[in-house]
Amino acid sequence: MSCASASTTQPSARRNTLRSELYEKTKQKWCLRILVWLVALLVLLGVADSCRVQEDPHRTLVQGRLQELNDSWTLETDQQAVYDIPESMGESLMLSIRGTKQKFSLGLRAADGKETGFYTYDPDSGPAEMRLFAALPEGAAGKTLVLRCAEPEALSAMLSSESVLATQTKLSSYYFRRSLYALVFFLLCVLCAVELGVLMVTMRSIFTPEVQHQTRVMIGLMLDAGIWVLTDSELLALVTDRANLVVFVSLVTFSLTVPFVLEFIRCTVKNDGWLIRLPQMAALVLVAADAAGWLLAGQPMLWLLMPIHITVIASILAAFHTLMVSYKKNHSGEVRNILLAFGLLAAGTLLALATFYSGYRGRTYAVCYCAGLLGFLVMLGRIVLHRIRQAIDEQAQLENYKNLAYVDSLTGLFNYTAFKYMKSRWPERTDWTYIVMDVNWLKQTNDQYGHRAGDELLCCAARCIREAFYRAEDCFRIGGDEFAVIATAVDEDAVKAAVEKLRNLCAEWDAKEEYPVSIAVGHAMQAGRTMTADELFMEADAAMYRNKAEIKKAVGGIIR
Repeated sequence: MSCASASTTQPSARRNTLRSELYEKTKQKWCLRILVWLVALLVLLGVADSCRVQEDPHRTLVQGRLQELNDSWTLETDQQAVYDIPESMGESLMLSIRGTKQKFSLGLRAADGKETGFYTYDPDSGPAEMRLFAALPEGAAGKTLVLRCAEPEALSAMLSSESVLATQTKLSSYYFRRSLYALVFFLLCVLCAVELGVLMVTMRSIFTPEVQHQTRVMIGLMLDAGIWVLTDSELLALVTDRANLVVFVSLVTFSLTVPFVLEFIRCTVKNDGWLIRLPQMAALVLVAADAAGWLLAGQPMLWLLMPIHITVIASILAAFHTLMVSYKKNHSGEVRNILLAFGLLAAGTLLALATFYSGYRGRTYAVCYCAGLLGFLVMLGRIVLHRIRQAIDEQAQLENYKNLAYVDSLTGLFNYTAFKYMKSRWPERTDWTYIVMDVNWLKQTNDQYGHRAGDELLCCAARCIREAFYRAEDCFRIGGDEFAVIATAVDEDAVKAAVEKLRNLCAEWDAKEEYPVSIAVGHAMQAGRTMTADELFMEADAAMYRNKAEIKKAVGGIIR
């Protein structure tokens, strides 16, 4: 075996060993975290089961019924409906009706036809309750419950709005069990958001700015989604009398899902077009309008619900168009996964809106949206974790470069072997920028001042390159007097600014040294173009030689 192949095999073995150790540690941490999540979920379910109020065993046979009245009302007139309460319902009954914008009243009618009113609801004088609870007088069993509303259309909507009659204890237990999914979803979102936050803080050094931004957006989306599902459920109606505040928070958090989702898509596909920005701004305007209404009137702006839904539909169309354009251009696996995840969210959202505007006010609306949102968050979480794993890989490989002779011994920059490895990762990125450089007058320096001076010239050039382009991890010495930088910049001005800084640094060193310090520079940006790594490198190399010719012409002499 040759010396070259032997030296290549040894670093490869060391690199694989270090990667295995890192993966084992990471796997152990995540196994422990998953175990904690499962234990927390089991504890939550146990607490929820124990919190169910136990009824008096002596009244179970009498009060064991929970009657849903959706199909049990009898329409006497177009403004009045009745329900005959069975004797077996017992006492201490309570009627639950979904919140309405219309005034209505409830009464009890005895066998002799005498009617007694016991509850009146006026939306203009009370809070915008999501669910109304009316306690029936004692002795209501066996009598007729009368629901009266001035608007026939409003009465019809109320009769189909999921009204429930039961004892107060059974009613509370019923709605708690119905809303348990919201509590579990909220706690899981909080746990996952906290885990991501801890991961980002503890491993901040290996997170690229892009991954950090994606992680922050993901954390915000998880917390926002969890709060919305909780406030949209019936759970908080049982434990708080601040109905207006709950509705306000529900509207705000539902609106904020649009900017969070679109921001994740925008930073992933790197698209700042108006098609993405416009729904984001519209959603933020609606949030501001709702907040202004709350501050001025103390009431949630329920009329904003339809504009919010329109904004949601517009964001779905904009996101699909942006993702499809990006996928057709680059065929990125990450974009494909986001497209699939967004498909789940869009399906759940559209189904939820369809059930909402069809007049059905059951749990289907929230459950459909929650299911789509859960699928979306799970797939986005996988994408973020994949990015984090890539960051860990890159950090491990970077350490390997430093420890396994991937560094040029003279300049301290990475060598040609590391450069070839970075080029091999070409399919994983679509925003590469190559900066190719060549040190001028190296031969003349060696001839006139000796090879030691030539080495010093190369070291000076390396220091200038490292300082100009910020990240030493992206700088390479790929030949005798040839250097290269692989960057992910997508801004032409940023690249030109770095090149100008390099020229200024060279000028400063030139003033200190006996021999001239000059570097010819050429760059090429992928910027979404379909091309290979070698093609982009050749383009940058050609630009460098044009710059070398310009320098030669300016000084009127031979450079090399």
